[in-house]
Amino acid sequence: MTPIHHILHEVLHQYGAFGLAVLLAGGIVGLPVPDETLLVMSGFWMHHGDLPLAGTILAAYAGSCIGMTISYVLGLKLGMPLLHRIAPKLRISEKHIFKAEAGFLRYGKTVLIIGYYIPGLRQLSAFFAGVSKMPFRIFVTYAYTGALIWISIFLGAGYFLGRHFSFSLLMEHFANNPDTLPYLIGAAGGIGLSFVLRTYLAYRTKFCLYKNSLLQ
Repeated sequence: MTPIHHILHEVLHQYGAFGLAVLLAGGIVGLPVPDETLLVMSGFWMHHGDLPLAGTILAAYAGSCIGMTISYVLGLKLGMPLLHRIAPKLRISEKHIFKAEAGFLRYGKTVLIIGYYIPGLRQLSAFFAGVSKMPFRIFVTYAYTGALIWISIFLGAGYFLGRHFSFSLLMEHFANNPDTLPYLIGAAGGIGLSFVLRTYLAYRTKFCLYKNSLLQ
């Protein structure tokens, strides 16, 4: 087990769902927490009964929403000077900042949903929403919806893995083959994006039908 996996294991073992919420919130704000790994581990332990099902899901969702909200408020109140000052301490490069800003300016609200699946953008999308003074109601709608989809995918992946692997074998696999984790993340992200796209198209179709009915 790698040192970071050992730390995550100890925090979840000692503090349970509360520890999960705190770690996720910190990871989204910018602390070096492997969020997807944490969620997969939590889903794995849910399957084995080491973490409560409902409590873990609620904690993961609450931690994600709290982290995004903190980032939004920091961007709204303190702006870009804060980001450039603390980014090196959080291991966020200027390249990440530039890409995240360009992505947010181009795609706007959608980034708050898809940004969860892109390291770097996940930590910065809410911040740029605050910097741009996006209305809080709109921010909450997109960011909190994205959080629900994101945690569902990775907790679900861990829950599924729990049926086929022991914890030691799972951690040993990721420790010996770290290159496989991005494939898991990519696959989960693809599933999540397809779900988002399908939901968006369904919503758009219903809205168009409703709009046309009003014009008739």
